[in-house]
Amino acid sequence: MEKLMKLRVFGLVLTAAAVVCMWPVRQGHAQGGPPVIAVAGIEYVDTSGEVIDQRADHERRLREFEASLRTDLAASGKIRSVVLDCPPDACSVGDINVAQLAGKAQAAGAGFLVIGSVHKMSTLVQWAKFSIVDVTSQKVVYDRLFSFRGGNDEAWRRAESFVVREIIEREAMLTRSAAAALPRSP
Repeated sequence: MEKLMKLRVFGLVLTAAAVVCMWPVRQGHAQGGPPVIAVAGIEYVDTSGEVIDQRADHERRLREFEASLRTDLAASGKIRSVVLDCPPDACSVGDINVAQLAGKAQAAGAGFLVIGSVHKMSTLVQWAKFSIVDVTSQKVVYDRLFSFRGGNDEAWRRAESFVVREIIEREAMLTRSAAAALPRSP
């Protein structure tokens, strides 16, 4: 009887250990893997007062910028990119609030969310602000404001490359941030 009881206890311990081992480490950062980032839509504001209506060009460049950002981050191998589940044209901080975007990022398996906006001040000068948000705490872990010159495709490509480099350079910080959020074992 005592032997049967010990076997049952041992079986329960093994089952509990198996459940603990299968428990997800942390959504958004697989243990030993790259940080997982979701890129929200980029908000765009044009106060340049230009006579020619360039909304279609701005929209096209903005969508290309977002797509390239996701692709280039993933291509780096240092960051894994996931897509947010949003209705068309309703996935930026101008459309829904950061908490909702963070919720969508977490549902997609991301630990971090990139949000941003571009403000066209004049024919030649645009300001861009990008932030990386930890989706669990909903706190900004990095943000950057910069300007870029030009309103053509090449200017937008250079700006996108700059943002990708900035995020990739923060990969170690994101990894530490994700590791700090992991549950500690007693």
